[in-house]
Amino acid sequence: MFNTKKVIIMPPTKRICLITNRYPTYADDIASPFVRDFHLGLKEKGVEVSVFTPHYQSEREDWTDDIVRFSWWGGKKVVGSLNFLNPLEMIQLLSFMRNGRRQFFEHLRNTNPASCLALWALPSGWFAYQAKRKLEIPYSVWCLGSDIYVWAKKPILRGLTRKILQEADHLFADGFDLKKKVEELSGKPCLFLPSMRKLPQTFEEKEKLDTLKFNFLYVGRWEENKGLEDLIRAFDLVRQKLSAVNLYLLGWGDFETKMKRLVGSLRLERQVKFVGKVSTSSVANYLEQANCVVIPSKGDSIPLVFSEALQMGTPLIVTDVGDLGYLVKRFKLGKVVTPGDINGLAKAMIEFVREDNDYSENIPEALKLLDIENAVNDYLNTLDPLITPQAHLKPIEA
Repeated sequence: MFNTKKVIIMPPTKRICLITNRYPTYADDIASPFVRDFHLGLKEKGVEVSVFTPHYQSEREDWTDDIVRFSWWGGKKVVGSLNFLNPLEMIQLLSFMRNGRRQFFEHLRNTNPASCLALWALPSGWFAYQAKRKLEIPYSVWCLGSDIYVWAKKPILRGLTRKILQEADHLFADGFDLKKKVEELSGKPCLFLPSMRKLPQTFEEKEKLDTLKFNFLYVGRWEENKGLEDLIRAFDLVRQKLSAVNLYLLGWGDFETKMKRLVGSLRLERQVKFVGKVSTSSVANYLEQANCVVIPSKGDSIPLVFSEALQMGTPLIVTDVGDLGYLVKRFKLGKVVTPGDINGLAKAMIEFVREDNDYSENIPEALKLLDIENAVNDYLNTLDPLITPQAHLKPIEA
């Protein structure tokens, strides 16, 4: 509890609080890894940064002074995956909001930032919105896909999302289609701010893919909306025409049991390889060796694996959702198919095996557009007037 004594505190230059739905628990954690790269990029620019994020159960956690992981009655499932119709998970969500708000104000009292950046409009943006209402600390929102494509489509949450976006001082989005939707929802301008994880160019681990076969690769969460059932069924059609093919699946998620059951029913156990969750170095290694990365998503902006594949020089087959189709066509990075079209996906995969096209010419230009360092610079350039020394209009209570 805060006492009633009010003190005006002058925030130092460039002190920022990042509020994020996820933050990697260690350097090699694959949970929203770009957030860590962005955080470190800000620090390299001389910005004093604190991070406020929920605690999740993890196999390992590296502790640092500038990262606060707030406690709540959850931690096994990502907050965005909680089912509002499940009584237990609804209680966990309410705990997330109530406990998070209380601990967030305590964090603000301890760090006194000049500005906040919320990664995802919900729920992180709600905390930033509360800080502006109570303390008049300016905030920006970086929309990252699920907050607009999923959360903002829910009747009650759409109005809340709109309010959070309208009250923000600056809006960012990590995709061009997403940027447009944010502007339509908020009625305010939104700037493109890319999200990307930098991959190592040398690898400690060196898993060997079968060079005698054409190797397709999927990297990402194993969730139904990621189009994995479409991918497996399309691969079955490919396998019926071409024998020397493999499909490697890197990631994790709730769809694993159904995926394995489907692979078993199609008798694809020898060709479909469930690799699971691996290190960053191992992801880079698989990407470098794969012949083609497939992103069969039914709804995405620019998933991280897109820029990761480009860093390793690997061509792509993507569904025409979000900005994937636009970017692949613009930079001639591979093939684009209609989401949910299993036959169309299989046809594109077969063509990839049989053709001898070079899709690498425009990769450097595409990577330049998506570079996380550009995100750091563009954010700071936009934010500059907000991070100079100034007294809060409403003092932080101490």
